[in-house]
Amino acid sequence: MFTRFFSSFRGYRGTVVVIAVFLLIFGATATLTGQVNSGDSFNESASEISLWSTVAAGGVIGYLILLMSLVAMAYIIEQFISVRRDRLIPDALIAELEPLIESGKYEEATDLCRKDGSYLGRVVGAGLTQVGAMFGFFDMQNTMQETSEREISRFHRKLEYLSFIASGSPMLGLLGTVTGMIRSFNQIALTEGTARPSQLAGGISEALVTTCMGLVVAIPTMFFVAFFRNRIESYIAEAETVVEKLMGRFRREGVV
Repeated sequence: MFTRFFSSFRGYRGTVVVIAVFLLIFGATATLTGQVNSGDSFNESASEISLWSTVAAGGVIGYLILLMSLVAMAYIIEQFISVRRDRLIPDALIAELEPLIESGKYEEATDLCRKDGSYLGRVVGAGLTQVGAMFGFFDMQNTMQETSEREISRFHRKLEYLSFIASGSPMLGLLGTVTGMIRSFNQIALTEGTARPSQLAGGISEALVTTCMGLVVAIPTMFFVAFFRNRIESYIAEAETVVEKLMGRFRREGVV
């Protein structure tokens, strides 16, 4: 099952990155939920702190951070599937376009780009629709540039959601810290300073757990935002080179 899952990612490096970051997340979670050695001086129930009880200690804010982590994971998986070279710059499309453009079969090439739907197909297809325009290659170049900017903006919009989660989860953790400490101080005020440690544990636990959960979600998400942004820019730069190679003949010929 895992082999089929990771086969959708681009090559070996993507798999290694995902495994490494997930291990980082699970390692941080294990630190949160580590069991206490059951010696004679420890209560037996203290050694049975589970992951779910730790998340529950964060209260409503802890559940919100958990929900954000699930949304972030969904976006990360979607980005690994969609931001791949064979989805943006298909080699099969390049191989089919070159002979069609060289032989002047522009309508067939345009239809092929429209059916393909990749980034390269959209950009080249937009340029081919301007074959025979008044200003020749100038019109083609402007149309391809506008299409490219629109597609790049679409890619980056998805990253904005991840960026929001990366910046919002620590803020939620900070909010949980404040509300947890307020609970503890209110308990001290109600008991006129005679509150037992067990009475303060709930608020303090909420404060610490939500802060840690927010950081555990934010750090890997920030990494993936930078990772996918660099990957997109790399593929876009490569696609521009391919477009120049495919459409360069129109520049050399001037007005089409």
